[in-house]
Amino acid sequence: MEQEVGIISWLIYFLLDNKSLSVYTDSTKKQSLSLAFKAKLHLTISSTIGNSKKLNSIIARALDEISEEIDLTNNLASIIVDDSLLSHSIIVGSKKYKDINKQIKDESAIKWGDKASNYYFISEEKKTPKNIFHSVAIHHLLREKIKLNFNNFGLSIKYIVPLSSILISSLKPSQFSVIKNGKKYQFFGNTKKGFMFFKLSYSGSKKVEEKIIGLLDIPNIKKSELDKNNLKFIFFNTTKIVEYLANYIFKDVPLLNFAESNSPQIFSGELKVNNRRYSPSSSSFKYDNLIKNFSSGFLSLLFLLFVLSIFSNYNFLNFEDSPISEDKSEVVVEKANNQNIPSTSMILAYNLLGIDEKFSELNTLLLTESEFIVNGTSLELDQTDLNLNYAQQKINFNELLIGLFEIENNLKFKVFENVSNEQSVQNIVLKFESFESSLNALSELIKFENISLIKAFKDDNSDNLHLYISILSDEN
Repeated sequence: MEQEVGIISWLIYFLLDNKSLSVYTDSTKKQSLSLAFKAKLHLTISSTIGNSKKLNSIIARALDEISEEIDLTNNLASIIVDDSLLSHSIIVGSKKYKDINKQIKDESAIKWGDKASNYYFISEEKKTPKNIFHSVAIHHLLREKIKLNFNNFGLSIKYIVPLSSILISSLKPSQFSVIKNGKKYQFFGNTKKGFMFFKLSYSGSKKVEEKIIGLLDIPNIKKSELDKNNLKFIFFNTTKIVEYLANYIFKDVPLLNFAESNSPQIFSGELKVNNRRYSPSSSSFKYDNLIKNFSSGFLSLLFLLFVLSIFSNYNFLNFEDSPISEDKSEVVVEKANNQNIPSTSMILAYNLLGIDEKFSELNTLLLTESEFIVNGTSLELDQTDLNLNYAQQKINFNELLIGLFEIENNLKFKVFENVSNEQSVQNIVLKFESFESSLNALSELIKFENISLIKAFKDDNSDNLHLYISILSDEN
């Protein structure tokens, strides 16, 4: 595949809808993308959206089926989420709000009440019209389970894109993107009054209209207009949608992205988030540094100092004074120097990441190199079918901490410094309020070759999980 066509050979594209997960890859016979495999979900997402375990099982099983047909490990993933799984809002900017993000949160709380806290919001303002924001929300459990399971299968997520964001990116205000399913049609547009999404169905002379979102009335569209070539209506099938996404990624076209921060992302048509850029000319990829320039670095430092001032004297209750011994910290050194066999850290991480599916309730847990005890029962560490990819990148403590606080802002930690094999090692205890947050954090930790998991602990008195990790300082 030639790079100039805009299709990236090792960027895999997925389309998730209510009943299936489809994967698209490069065709070897022609310069385009094609459907490689379609996994039918054993339960619908809509029926399990509030159930963490079932939702996790749905996505994990689908990816497992796909992995039998396609090698997923060490690839980038761009995931399209069908709009049937999302919620849309239109926000007209108000002068009483200095921050549009605050207005979106307040109006969402009015719209959904307490349920608003279950959703992750991203939003955009097109060049035309200005001051009208289109906000898209995904249930936080769906987003978290997508990220967790894709990472567990060795995929690094670049985009989680609403399907509608792809469909409206290149439209004129007078145009609509259309998806046809038999006699039913879905319409997406960016009108003079902002985003619009509606459905039409035709049965003989009868027309049924359903407006999903939009400030304008549904236009009067005759079926005859849809049956002939008309530049007003741009028809899409699923393959065409995926190919458009590939082209947009190649050209850095601004798209809403659930993999990025929970906030307005596009202002006046311009991307305002620190998107991780992809270079098609490179044979390997690296994520942009979180502290990529002086101003962001300064703000990050201030944030870090604030966090440290709060938790530097934090008492971890019954934690031992030296939770990670010096000889244990040598594991991270061995890991960094030996990439040929699974490290102890990888084996521990593998067992911990899979524990949620093995136990319906998790009361107590102790996981070390020599012990694996769950709910009072001693288990053997599973070392079969180890499917964790070897990390290829490093991270320092400051960057790691900032990333972890994005996963859980109530995270608490304690740092112990020591030297192993004449290399500086930071031993850290991480305390997460929820088990789910700890797994999300662990899925990020295993991406870095200079981090090792040493121990995991949970007692019966709380939902808190403690992760004991070591970071090998990269001073070279």
